[in-house]
Parts: sequence; C-alpha cells; structure tokens
Amino acid sequence: MPAPAFKIVSRLVSSTLLSVALHGVALGQTPDKASSNTSLSDTVSWTVSAQSADSVKQGTSFALEVRGAVVDGWHVYALEQLPRGPIPLRVTLDANEVAEADGALSATPPTKSHDTSFNLDTQYYAKDFTLTVPVRIGSDVAPGPQQIPVSVRFQSCNGQTCRPPKTVHLSASVNVRKGG
Repeated sequence: MPAPAFKIVSRLVSSTLLSVALHGVALGQTPDKASSNTSLSDTVSWTVSAQSADSVKQGTSFALEVRGAVVDGWHVYALEQLPRGPIPLRVTLDANEVAEADGALSATPPTKSHDTSFNLDTQYYAKDFTLTVPVRIGSDVAPGPQQIPVSVRFQSCNGQTCRPPKTVHLSASVNVRKGG
C-alpha cells in the first residue's frame, strides 16, 4: 500500500477506535465500583494512602499518595495533554464530609515523547509513579477512623491499542483526632 494511502487508513482506524471508545462512555459505560485503597485493572494497579494515616488532627492539612504501577508494555497518559490528544489522567477527591482538596496536585515527572498515533507530543508513565493530593480534614469531623474517597480516571495504551478511558474508585483510611 502506498505511504499516503497507509496514512489515510491508519487515521481512519485511529478515528474509529476513538469514536468507539467515546461512544461507549457516552452510552453510560460504568466505572469500576470497587472502593478500597487498592484497585487492579489489567494495565495498572492503583493504591492510595494517607501520609499521616495513623493520626490526623481536625482542621489540618496533609497529603494523600496515589500510586500507579503500570504493567510492562503499557503506559498511562499523564496529567497534562495537548488538545486533540489522549485522555489526560485525572485524580479527584469525591464528595465527602471528611476532607476537601487543599492545593495543587503534584506528580512524578512523566516521560515526554512524540506519539505517532496522535501525531502530537504526549506525556505518559510506563513505570510506577506517584501523585500527591493535598487535602484538609474538616474541623468538625468526628474523631476516629474515617475514609476519604478518591477517583482516578485514566487511559492506557501499549503502542498497538488503547483501552477506553476508565475510572477506578479508591478510599484512603485516616484516623482523625481532636484538634486544638
């Protein structure tokens, strides 16, 4: 097949795959329902933990660490992507009565390279990485064990295929103690 024809076929296939992935999400594709501090997909395993899980004072700030362990041969797109590029990684604190976001997310520096599938420079993780989520415990949260729900939305690819975007739900355990 001549080079220009191959590029056209390649773009049609990429466009069709992206359309199928987005259509699946639009039709109500349900995210994982598991809620714990660990979640395993077939391309990435996720964990979340509180840096000060043993004791956090009411009204104080601390960080949650979300860790991704990428299966060999796969990569997860990072937080920042160019328009018309892959689905960027998103970490959000779910609505709850225990804690709220308290600053900007930080992350292990991603690998940057040109992605021929998107014909753009992309950022991704092909190895284990950590995202740090600053949070603040509410000043009126009941002392004792509490759970902080976190959602991670990601897209993973292996150089030949991309999986549809997926959301996993995690929960970090903390022990809240009286402030003061």
